[in-house]
Amino acid sequence: MQVFILATVFFFFFPAHAAAQQPLTQKNLPAMAEPAKNQASASSSPKASASSQGPASGTIKKAAQDELIEFTTDDEWSIKARYYPPTKSTWTIVMIHAQKKNSNEWSLWFPYLREAGIGYLALDLRGHGRSITDPLGSEKKWKRFAISGANNEYNQMVRDVEAAIAWLGTKGISENSIVLAGSILGANLAIKTAAIHPDIAMAIAISPALNANDVLTVNPLRMAYGKRPLLLIGGTDRERQYKELILLNDLARTACGIGNVTIMLEYSGLGQEIITKYNIKKILAWLDNPKLPPVTLLEGEEGELNAEIITED
Repeated sequence: MQVFILATVFFFFFPAHAAAQQPLTQKNLPAMAEPAKNQASASSSPKASASSQGPASGTIKKAAQDELIEFTTDDEWSIKARYYPPTKSTWTIVMIHAQKKNSNEWSLWFPYLREAGIGYLALDLRGHGRSITDPLGSEKKWKRFAISGANNEYNQMVRDVEAAIAWLGTKGISENSIVLAGSILGANLAIKTAAIHPDIAMAIAISPALNANDVLTVNPLRMAYGKRPLLLIGGTDRERQYKELILLNDLARTACGIGNVTIMLEYSGLGQEIITKYNIKKILAWLDNPKLPPVTLLEGEEGELNAEIITED
């Protein structure tokens, strides 16, 4: 049974990308991959495109809707969010959108999460969506934020995520049942916040970058994220983003442990463009089994390496 599970995980998340399994240098960065186009791509058929609006009628039972909430950060920003409590699952996902977007970026996910009984809190980061009231009570939007500096407003958005975690705590939801999920800038914020909060269960990073408006990922992964599950998701059609994703994958496998890191590659897309109802289901399956079975490498008689699955009773 253990071997079957391992094979399933690799089938879903490691399709013909052996280059991602080897340490990378500037000289041996992999060429752009050419996997078969995902049939679930929004451009592949009118039927798939229609799926971006959510589940087809009758495929998911009507569930209770989320509620609009508000909380305050420790530096006095008023943050608005959408919240749905967990009903059948251990997990609650804090959903962190990309720059210039808002919590509606995650709309495709919501009905699937509710059907699975997974809780979620999708926030509007400071300066985005409905979260535009600054500590002085004035309206302030992201266009006025500096894009450089270790203490710029984009790095301060970690406080928004921390305030969301604290608010969930008032609902009896502990950090070890929280998953941080982010898209592009949000992916970097998810990794950075998880590195600061070691009790957070795991993170999902969609199109993370080495640097997003000076929100960095290398040191948080290398020095503080630790031995926790991490799911990296990206497209292969943008050369720079793809190479950075592969570099982060290699770094994470070294720092976090091979069995803790899963990479999911799609043919094309950036951020939420990648997400379809098909790979949402794969992501939810990953939440149930985020770690690969432990593997010990044994040297064979002729010097070859054989893998032995270690099962736990």
